[in-house]
Amino acid sequence: MKLARPAARPALAALLALLPQLALAHSPIEGIGRFYGGLLHPVMVLPHALALLTFALLVGQVGVSAMRRAYPPFLLALAVGLTLAGFNITFGLPSERLLLSSALLCGLLAVAQWKLPLLGFTVLGALLGAVVGLDSGVEASLSRQETFAALLGCWLGAAIGLIVIAGVVELARRPWQRLAVRIVASWVCASTLLVLALALR
Repeated sequence: MKLARPAARPALAALLALLPQLALAHSPIEGIGRFYGGLLHPVMVLPHALALLTFALLVGQVGVSAMRRAYPPFLLALAVGLTLAGFNITFGLPSERLLLSSALLCGLLAVAQWKLPLLGFTVLGALLGAVVGLDSGVEASLSRQETFAALLGCWLGAAIGLIVIAGVVELARRPWQRLAVRIVASWVCASTLLVLALALR
């Protein structure tokens, strides 16, 4: 069977992402355990990955001042959201749409290199952390130890992803490197817009 053409791959990925699936902080790959499953969870769920990536690009563009404002509220809100999700408290939020909308907003700001007020990073970090956490529930059949391992892994995975990507972007200070960051942000925006449009149908 022939592989999909390169131009069709983003659309195929978007369609696969819309298939019914549970956003659970359990092992996305059999046999790797609850903790490592949770660790991979933020990159295995497309809306989470897109939102975290664009937010990291935006934070990294601005630099250390934005990191100081974004990291603490994100990490705290993520922990609170995961704790609530562990007790199956999600408030019925349309998490997928919120995450995709946040990804699109952050991506557009990164493409335009628009300097968001520092307070904006605090607000975005808190909102994004809370929604990612609330959307990372666990199976009711898990034991307390397994639930804790899965949620801890998810917290670490999201935290490491945000900090590492933003840190790499912050180090990209040459003009061509800054341009490359904007190009990546534009690609992510295009993918996010496609997924969001299909999700809203």
